[in-house]
Amino acid sequence: MIRHEMKLLLSNRMNKILLIFLFAIAVSFSIFAAWSISFVDNNGNTHNGIFAPRKLSEKKSKYAGKLNPDVLEDVIKKDKKIKAIYKNQIPEKIYATNTQEYMDIKDFMVSTLSYGSEMDYEKFDFLEVSKAKNIYHIRKENIKKLVKEYGVTEKKMKYLKEKFSKNKTPFYYEPADSWITMCLYATTYSLILIIGISFFVSGIFTEDFKLKADSIFFSTKLGKNKGVKIKIGTGLLMTTIIYWALMLSLCIISFTIMGVSGAKSPIQLEYSYCIYNYTFFERYLLIIIGGYFGSIFASVLTMLTSAKTHSSLLSLCIPIILFVVSPFIGRVLPFENLFKITPDQLVNIYNCIKLPILYEIFGHVFMQIPMIIILYLLISIILIPFIYFTFRKYGQK
Repeated sequence: MIRHEMKLLLSNRMNKILLIFLFAIAVSFSIFAAWSISFVDNNGNTHNGIFAPRKLSEKKSKYAGKLNPDVLEDVIKKDKKIKAIYKNQIPEKIYATNTQEYMDIKDFMVSTLSYGSEMDYEKFDFLEVSKAKNIYHIRKENIKKLVKEYGVTEKKMKYLKEKFSKNKTPFYYEPADSWITMCLYATTYSLILIIGISFFVSGIFTEDFKLKADSIFFSTKLGKNKGVKIKIGTGLLMTTIIYWALMLSLCIISFTIMGVSGAKSPIQLEYSYCIYNYTFFERYLLIIIGGYFGSIFASVLTMLTSAKTHSSLLSLCIPIILFVVSPFIGRVLPFENLFKITPDQLVNIYNCIKLPILYEIFGHVFMQIPMIIILYLLISIILIPFIYFTFRKYGQK
């Protein structure tokens, strides 16, 4: 019967168009992502396109390896020498064979020096060469400040210390432009998939009422019980299949073009004071997993609303409000802490991961991202029986 329900959904012309449209977006995003990365060759010519990301990674790989103090000192020496000659008017040829190669390492050092503020490159410019070797010590001292600032309770403070103690330095570096770029595209695409999948499943419970076939459905032997369960199962199964089929399409196309360099490097190279001990690959994986659980939650709410109201349009409004409108509301209302655990945060992991937000519940400390994933998974599981009883009651009238 699940196969029958799936065929009904896939036979719908609008659903077919929707799936083609979502796949087209995946292909487009893959191309846009590759095109967004620029590479300057030794002649000073700037290149964009499907070959640029791999060429850029090849250039930057000159510094691949552990970023020990000698490497950091070498980078700042080169940068100061170039700045002394060219000031801020660095020729493209010089940029191609110098700054372009070590820019990621420079950004890491700037991120470390800019604790508590936006990226400030002047701090790097004023840093003495002799102090470049002390970057990890500077980071360690700033971590102590961070622990005091965010460790507002004894347990939170202990938790933060444990997390930062797992940051093994010196960090291992590989250029990770493809992973950093794809985080933004995967975040946007997961939101698009949530809305698209919600539209797809919104018709599971409303179609029978539109076709005036609800009386036939409920009059069958298994309609009131197994039939309702099968509809719910179909919705969840189609959510899973559509999300992963399309998201993996985006991943495969994108990383085939751009490469996977930097997968094992720590994200602290991008955000020096991040408490999440993830590699660039693990962060990307967490982003698409968060999007998946967001899709499940949105599908459950959509099915529950459509089972109650028999309206596809009204049921589609719920995920749009929660995942699209909610972030804008959160910016204007004085409930900042509340909006840090709203459903839209499931597709905002890329930004959530930058902040050391902790929650202490019954003496246990949780980081924001694992907590919201578990929270909305549990809510989804709790709501599933309500879908069953809400739709089933119409067969008892």
